[in-house]
Amino acid sequence: MIDAVKFAVVLQCPNCGQKGARHWEQGSDGGQKLGSNRTYISVSSGFHCEEGRAANGEPLIVCDVCDEIQPD
Repeated sequence: MIDAVKFAVVLQCPNCGQKGARHWEQGSDGGQKLGSNRTYISVSSGFHCEEGRAANGEPLIVCDVCDEIQPD
């Protein structure tokens, strides 16, 4: 069985250029291969989560510098 894998996705705000990362954990699908089931863990400083969901169902990530909602 494959354990869950933690990973980060780089962020760069398209409005002001602030850089950071989203942190995720991806679970396994019964030990055959890594599944697509991922869970949001945190976001680096410079960004924050707000209530609501993006079009893809993930949490809204917002830039602390310019208050821009980050694209999916």
